[in-house]
Order: sequence, then structure tokens, then C-alpha cells
Amino acid sequence: MKSKSLKTQVLVIGAGVAGASLAVRLTKQGFDVLVVEKDIFPRHKLCGEFVSPECLAHFEQIGVLDSMREIGGDVIRETRFISESGRTLRVPSEWFSNGTSGALGISRAEMDYRLLRKAREEGAWVIEGQRVVSISTAKNRVQGVVVKDKSGERTGIEADLIVDATGRARVAGKLVERGTGSNKGGRSTKHIAFKAHFENVRLERGVCEIYFFRGGYGGLNYVEDGLANHCFIIETQTARQYGGDADRIVSEVIFRNKKVRKALEGARRRFDWIAVSVEKFGRQASVDPENLISIGDARAFIDPFTGSGMLMALESSELLANAIGRKDIKDAGMIKERFDADHRRAIRQRLNVCSIIRGLAFSPRLAGFVIGAGSLSGSLLERITALTRPARNISE
Repeated sequence: MKSKSLKTQVLVIGAGVAGASLAVRLTKQGFDVLVVEKDIFPRHKLCGEFVSPECLAHFEQIGVLDSMREIGGDVIRETRFISESGRTLRVPSEWFSNGTSGALGISRAEMDYRLLRKAREEGAWVIEGQRVVSISTAKNRVQGVVVKDKSGERTGIEADLIVDATGRARVAGKLVERGTGSNKGGRSTKHIAFKAHFENVRLERGVCEIYFFRGGYGGLNYVEDGLANHCFIIETQTARQYGGDADRIVSEVIFRNKKVRKALEGARRRFDWIAVSVEKFGRQASVDPENLISIGDARAFIDPFTGSGMLMALESSELLANAIGRKDIKDAGMIKERFDADHRRAIRQRLNVCSIIRGLAFSPRLAGFVIGAGSLSGSLLERITALTRPARNISE
């Protein structure tokens, strides 16, 4: 089959939060941007669908805040961490930057669709329903990318800068590793995450509840249209005991937490469970080509209990846009060096703190102890919460 070819200044692979927001920023700066996305939007995506208050400043900066509020999601004023025994630790949204406006509970289907629509409006070229199948490299640079649609037609793309915004899948990075022989083999999957929307949930409005149970934890909050998003992450070993059946895991493991049982008993699931494996928390593997840069979860995956995954995606797109500035886009090495340094500074504290807390999150007994202790000292809890948030403000 005859193939086509395209050229652009910046190729963004993946149109989620990080990829679409970067496309908006760069087109506003005058760059020629092509976005390639394997799915057709809108589509559901595994996510806690908790948009932390700090994200609102980014939405306003790129011109989508009003559009996001129009979705009609729940305004979340408080997050509650609940142990199996029912102990509760409360974190007000006011403790976060911009927290007086509350967090937002909105679906990724709507949010990502509106971000990508904004990218198109600003002039980005968007191709949906096409998957990256190969990446060629030479002299420490990506020379070309090949994408394929569902009919099998292939398109070759040349770009001065390639951005991997494919989330935890790290599609571009893994293709490069495979092509250069630097792939050390698949990592063992230690955790699996599941997500679905439910109706008829018994949950207080304006609240996000985080539940702990054997081998994992999950979250529940309202999004738009009266639906609630239930997303949980669990150790692979525990999931295998139930054949990976999310409904069985909910009824036989998660429902040991009486609070989530009360909230979800009698609720009706609106679509099939979405499931993804989680290979690694924290910083992801780096890739060598100087003109290939990873952002969002492809760059660093922060623990879901922080409620700041989307924030880190938006931050990384801002940092890369700032690193590019109005420089010669072909000077990719300098751009990558500046972005790497800025990104490390921005996330180091949060990832270090999460690495300490992570062990507690997957042990219901330890989580219960900490929740009980934390409820006795609001000032200490507020200080710990601050360590999981950005240490800087976004640029004016």
C-alpha cells in the first residue's frame, strides 16, 4: 500500500492532558504542531478524574477554564481518606493553591475532548485514529516516525522535535529502546488499575473519598451528569487471586471497607471496566535521542493518592513550552537539557515524599494507623499535604 509523508516542526504523540495542552501552548507561540492520537475523541480513559485546584490556573492560562466549568462536574471541597475500620482523615481543598475555588470532578472523556478541540482552534494539526508503529534513529536523533491507521495505510512523519505524551505506555520511548537494542526486557507489573462510572451512588456532593483495603486503595467522586467515577489500584498478586475480575475484587476485597460498600451497594456500572497495568511509580526511563522528549506520565508517574497526576501533566507541558520559548526548534539538545533540569527541580520533592508514603497506601493496617494519628494533628497533616504539591507557582 502506498504510504504518505508529512513534515512538521513539533510532533506530539498522544492527545491527553499533557499532549493537548502542549499543542495549545506551542501553537500560541507560533510553532507548527502535529498531534497524533491512536483513539478517536471523546473516549473514556483510566483516571481518578479529580482535577486538583492548581490545574485551574493552567486551564485559565491556555484559555479553557470556562469550557471546563461548562462540563458541569462536581466542585470538590474536601478529600476524605478512609481506613477499613472507618477512621477518616480530611484534607480541605483550601489547603491547595487556588483551593478556595475547589477541585473539579470531570470525566477525562469531556476534558480531553475540550483540550484537543482548543488545540485545533489554535491551529494545531490533529490526526486521530492512527497509531505510531515505528521510529527510526541515527546520530542520536529521531529521523522519522511511521504511523498507521485502521485500514493499514502508513504515513511517514519528519519533525524537528518529537514529544512522547502517551502516558504510562511510553509508546515512543519503548519503540526507540526496541530499535536501538537498549530495551532490557519487560518489567514485572506490580499493580493494576481499574476504572468505571456508576450511577445511583450514595456519596456526599463536594467530596472525594479515598478508600484503603487489602493490597490497594481507590477513589470515588462525582463527575458530570450525576455519575460517579470509581477508580482503584491494587497489587497484581491480589488481583490474580480473583482472576483479574474487577467486580469480584470490588465485592470481595474493596467492600471490606464498609464506607465504600455503603456508597456502591446498589449502584449500577455504566460501562465495562477499563484496566491498565502500572509498571513503575516515579520517574520513567529516559530516552537517548536529543530530539525526543517525554512529558506527563511518560516522564514521571506520581502516586494517585496525591490527586495531582493531571497537574503534573499540565506542569510538564508548561515547562517544555517555556524551554522551547522562541528558540530555534532544531536546537533540540539545548531544549531537552533545559527541560530536564527544570522538570527535575519541579517534581523532586513530591516524588521523594510519595516514595515514603507509598508503602502505607498499600497496607490497610498501616494506613489505618496513620489516618488515626493524622486526624489528631491538623497542622502536621497540612504540612505533609504541602509536600505533595508544587513548590513553585506557574509563570505569569
